[in-house]
Amino acid sequence: MTTGNGFRFLPPADLKDFSDQPRKQDALDAQWNDNLGGFTQQAILGNPWNVIGASYQDWYYNPQETTPTGSVQVAAVEWNAFPGRIQYYFQRQLSAEQQLELADTGHYTDGNGHKQTFPQITSDPCDASSTSKQAYGPYGPRGWQDEYCEWAVTRNAKGQITRVDFTCENPEYWYTLWLIDPAAVHRLYETLLGKSIRIDDLYLKDENGKAVIDPSTGRPAYDPLNRWNNGPEATNDRGGAIHLTSTPNSLQTEMGLGGAATVQRIDHDDNAAELICCSQYGQPNRNSDPNIGFSVYSLVGLGNKVTLTNPAGLYIQTPTWARFRAPNGIDPSKFWTIVRGTSTLTGPDGKALPGNFIVHARFEVPEGAGFTVSDITIDGKPIQWGGQIAQTFQMHLNASAFSAPVPKREACVRPKAPADALPQPLQLFHGDVFWAYYDRTIRTVVGVEMSLASNTTFIAPIVERGAQQMTMVLTVDGAKLGPRGELPLISTDDPDIQVKVAATGSRPAMSNVTYAIPGNSYPSTVQALQVVVNVAPTARPGLHSMTVRNVGGGEGIPMPALLKVVQAGTIGKSADQASEG
Repeated sequence: MTTGNGFRFLPPADLKDFSDQPRKQDALDAQWNDNLGGFTQQAILGNPWNVIGASYQDWYYNPQETTPTGSVQVAAVEWNAFPGRIQYYFQRQLSAEQQLELADTGHYTDGNGHKQTFPQITSDPCDASSTSKQAYGPYGPRGWQDEYCEWAVTRNAKGQITRVDFTCENPEYWYTLWLIDPAAVHRLYETLLGKSIRIDDLYLKDENGKAVIDPSTGRPAYDPLNRWNNGPEATNDRGGAIHLTSTPNSLQTEMGLGGAATVQRIDHDDNAAELICCSQYGQPNRNSDPNIGFSVYSLVGLGNKVTLTNPAGLYIQTPTWARFRAPNGIDPSKFWTIVRGTSTLTGPDGKALPGNFIVHARFEVPEGAGFTVSDITIDGKPIQWGGQIAQTFQMHLNASAFSAPVPKREACVRPKAPADALPQPLQLFHGDVFWAYYDRTIRTVVGVEMSLASNTTFIAPIVERGAQQMTMVLTVDGAKLGPRGELPLISTDDPDIQVKVAATGSRPAMSNVTYAIPGNSYPSTVQALQVVVNVAPTARPGLHSMTVRNVGGGEGIPMPALLKVVQAGTIGKSADQASEG
């Protein structure tokens, strides 16, 4: 979608993964622009369904629709890459070494030499008086690495570290790459891993091991927790850090946090820890969310509207090399490689943007050097854990701001009365794809099983004009049967797109499902509505909203960018063949 002001969202770090295939690059850029346009709409809307004080957040601006007046300032926001919540919750009961082991593996060695996982923590970090406990999350193979930076450690037969891969690549970008060309994703995996792998290792598979076909493309769907992007350790036959997997580590989440942080509060506006609880964005006690939110909040409070700077992303910064010492006086920075991204980037005004734009980096001592990563020291201590390296660099994002009046202040976010709450549309999926994700169970170090649906995204599924009887699933928070057992009603922003809740196959029309809505640290129980979608040949191409209304309840509020309509005959063609109308 090209907007009236000509603005287009760029891929993270302005990556060009199809630089030698211009039609595929154009298709990727167009899909990415649609994705971020939709995420921005969702960030501005916030949550008008079931809370008060967190909606219509238009001091977060959409650059596709708003051209800044006057000069634009770019503000850098940084935080440490090591998981702040590990330090916050366990600094008194675990040694620094045990915290490092926990961050690298999900376990620590106790005083008796036994492996222990994360102790339980409070279930309400915003209430100091709460005594309720829960398993440490986010869940997942390396869910605890929740500062928008994850890593995987490679060791030799002696247990010495030979390589650490760090990634901050958001999952949405890799899902988008997969939509355009799975073979390109396969090649990138092989390049990043340095080994040959099977492309079907990357396929989403059903309970019988058969690839699940995604009707958005006519090809196998993507498994974000495949064996090569799974866990904090990399070996010859599995593991690696390709892109982010912790459920809150997503770009849509970050944009949503940015939107929520623009709302000025009556109280708690001088304390980042209190503000995050008041505004209910992100996870308290992380290094990232409280800092990001407070920085955005402060920019707006100075009289600005803000948005994430193009290219929107979260980026790894260069380590502080003065803390490192390598054998024989060798410069330790020579073992640091920017694998994807760049050290500098220029904005559209020709000026250098603040910070580095690294999305994948590797710290590796090559074979034959006569030593390993574990022979290098940081602050005088040998590197035994990847987390030691993470402690030496910052994560970074840029926020763009232009002058605007300060918005009125509001009270803290609070729930609506049950009678006033409306059903909140969450995610839309092609039916078989959703159930394949949902039915896949992921075991976690804390013993809580997690559904793979937690690692999906808000990228809108694709249907063609003229598509009929498309079986899909819409997840909703607060969907209910009517007084006579009536199913919820669904409408769209285009009368040529009809949606009806109905049982299909063995799936009931409405059922409860429990998973972490992408962006959330913990799972919640919501409703899965089986829906049948009919798209007329005259339906408008592009992104569409959906509204859910419970029979006997109030009028619903639309959720933007849930469905994407393309020209008939587009799906199943390669980007070299298809053109979108």
